[in-house]
Amino acid sequence: MIFEIFIAIAGIGAALSLLPSLYMAAKFSYANARFSAIEPIFLKEKEIARLLDCKNLDEFKNNVISKDFVLYGENAAQIQESIDESYRKIVIMAMNDSPKGVRKFYKLWLKKIEIEKLKYSIEKKMHGEEFDLKVFDDEIKEIIEELKRGEEKKLREIFNVSLDMPFEEIEREIDKKIINELLELNLPRHSRKAKNKFVRSMIDIMNIKSILRGRYYGIKHIEKNIIPHGWELAEWQIDRLLKIDSISEIISLLEGTSYYPPLKEAIVDFEKEGVVAFERALDKHLLYISSLIANENPLAIGPGIRFLIEKEFEVRNLKAISKGIEEKMTNLVKPMVIA
Repeated sequence: MIFEIFIAIAGIGAALSLLPSLYMAAKFSYANARFSAIEPIFLKEKEIARLLDCKNLDEFKNNVISKDFVLYGENAAQIQESIDESYRKIVIMAMNDSPKGVRKFYKLWLKKIEIEKLKYSIEKKMHGEEFDLKVFDDEIKEIIEELKRGEEKKLREIFNVSLDMPFEEIEREIDKKIINELLELNLPRHSRKAKNKFVRSMIDIMNIKSILRGRYYGIKHIEKNIIPHGWELAEWQIDRLLKIDSISEIISLLEGTSYYPPLKEAIVDFEKEGVVAFERALDKHLLYISSLIANENPLAIGPGIRFLIEKEFEVRNLKAISKGIEEKMTNLVKPMVIA
């Protein structure tokens, strides 16, 4: 009798220990099922080729058949704005469908989108050109309005940069800040691991891109662009890569990491296209990593991360193609497209 009671108590204890996991799974089930059902159409080679063949922007708009992206505008700039607006709505949808505990990740991702508008505004200001964008983040909007007035107090306070700095340095410092905010973001335990792996893998890829681009274009002081706390590359490995002048040797030193195979495969394209071939290979690899994270964390934020990065690359593709069609230079845009 005592043995039976012991077994019953143990069974109840085991069931209770499973309750948090089951509760978490239930909270994520609807959102993750929805994310998995939304196909990234504009990452498919056939669809990209069809859009690149469009003769004008009207034909392009008519060929973007999607519930996610609603395009409007008469020129590439207006169409790109509509693409950004659609992306913002997609992220808000994903945030609202997700459990409350992870919504701050999506809020920070929305800020990341707005930061791209800030970088665009800074570049325009530095070239003495006018700029007018729809900005939804109050902090970013205030900085941009200050820039229009020729002021940069908030820019200095928040991002520790000024218009006296080279644009590449400004861009990198802004990226560092948002990446660090993503790193420091505290999520529930089930989603924290997925978030950390994704952000730190993104750091690795940004660092490798900086090193390869720096060596290819002969840029000095690449070390200033390095962001710490990557996933696979330790600080000593980054230091070693920074000392190498040969691009082929840099890639060889990455052997043993997940970044080596896609970069090695891209060497043939590099000989024809330049460093953009490596950047494209790394972007595709980030998509692959996001899929792995989604599969490893199906009952947490993993599928949401994959969904966001897929949509981000779709946005990049659509914006690049629209600009290429307007400038009648789709042949130059093609190598930059992710498919």
